[in-house]
Amino acid sequence: MKEFAINSPQQLGKVMHGFRKELRLSQGSAGAKVGLAQNAVSQIEADPGRAGLARVFKLMAALNLEIVLRQKTASSRRSEW
Repeated sequence: MKEFAINSPQQLGKVMHGFRKELRLSQGSAGAKVGLAQNAVSQIEADPGRAGLARVFKLMAALNLEIVLRQKTASSRRSEW
């Protein structure tokens, strides 16, 4: 199982895009699984910070992804903001 540390909305969009491609799903087919239009999936991948949390979670469900929160380790405390 692949895991990625996400420190910014832009990283989240890129990682979700990568998982979708790995699953060989188009934006339209991924969105159709959870009631999102293709352009909504495009927006989430491009700028999830503006997409709204509910829509991000819908796309995550289509891609079978989850968020796990944990404290950063000393070596990863660099801020991306």
